[in-house]
Amino acid sequence: MAITLQIWYKMAVSSHNDWDPLLEVFVGRADTTMCPPKDISTHSFCYGGSPYSVVEKLPEHYNQKILEEASEDLDTLSHTLENLGIKVHRPEHIDNSKSFSTPEWESRGWTQYSPRDLLLPLDNLIIETPSPMRSRYFETRAYYKYLYEQMQDGTEWISAPKPLLADDNYKLGTPEDVTLNNKEIIFDAPNVVRLGTDILAQISNSGNHLGFKWLQTILEPRGYKIHTAEKFYSYSHFDSTILPLRPGLVLFNSDRLSPERYPDIFKSWDKIWFGGDQLKVSPHHMPNGVSPTSTAIGLNFLSINPELVICDVVQDELRKTLAKHGIETIGLPMRHARTLSGGFHCVTLDVKRKGSLESYF
Repeated sequence: MAITLQIWYKMAVSSHNDWDPLLEVFVGRADTTMCPPKDISTHSFCYGGSPYSVVEKLPEHYNQKILEEASEDLDTLSHTLENLGIKVHRPEHIDNSKSFSTPEWESRGWTQYSPRDLLLPLDNLIIETPSPMRSRYFETRAYYKYLYEQMQDGTEWISAPKPLLADDNYKLGTPEDVTLNNKEIIFDAPNVVRLGTDILAQISNSGNHLGFKWLQTILEPRGYKIHTAEKFYSYSHFDSTILPLRPGLVLFNSDRLSPERYPDIFKSWDKIWFGGDQLKVSPHHMPNGVSPTSTAIGLNFLSINPELVICDVVQDELRKTLAKHGIETIGLPMRHARTLSGGFHCVTLDVKRKGSLESYF
């Protein structure tokens, strides 16, 4: 086994799904995090459907204790992964207080807490995704040292076209409405569910049709098939709604999907329905009193392999449910997932897994 792992570690980026044995991963950092800036992109992405006054109440900084506790939890996660024999990387330190501008707007940075959001690994390709958040315009520079090294080792590195993110990209609406217009190529990486040669792409406040049309032009010549999912969940990312566990088994968030309403691609798969009272609600400590992250973040877990996941230690019912399907869990703390907008899947990026590109449908 040790020899096999050494061979895989020497490979460039290689990741096809969320369940193959994990070999190498990024874990985010909390110490650089600031509150998201007060602008229209923050409103659309974090608080779509809420009054704009919610954004206006945001200060620049979180309570320092929140960042210290979040850093402790990320360090615990890193050490746990290393003890499992997994190589761990951390983002570079970025000063998010520095302002930057385009001809359309001025902003500053937000976070390096969630590596998942802006980088999409597929086979030996990694794509920088075009976020709808102005504050995240230069966030991927925290990973450039790693990306340059991987490019030298054979990884193909593509950056999606940078959107202008002018005001007319965003619109007001109810919590059920998509508040992102279809004017530019825009999508976050967790809008995408990787299923080998099949890619499920969610239309929401963090990903539009043009974004996935561009992704289709990049991936279909490489043998992938893009399936769009629309009107299932408009708010943001898909990784607390649809969680593939292994070929033929998927966990669905029953508060957002139902046996009559889920993406057709999973018709032949066994389904675990989980949500409602089964999900323990964790507190949040947002300075404006409104969490940008729903209670479903408790479903946001990281698969180590098809028989083991890392999840929030407080989610007892989830752990029992997974155990019934032969999946062991490691429970760890993630005390500020609802404040800093990220659970275990969000705060990690699986750049290398042991597996090959396959079709599961």
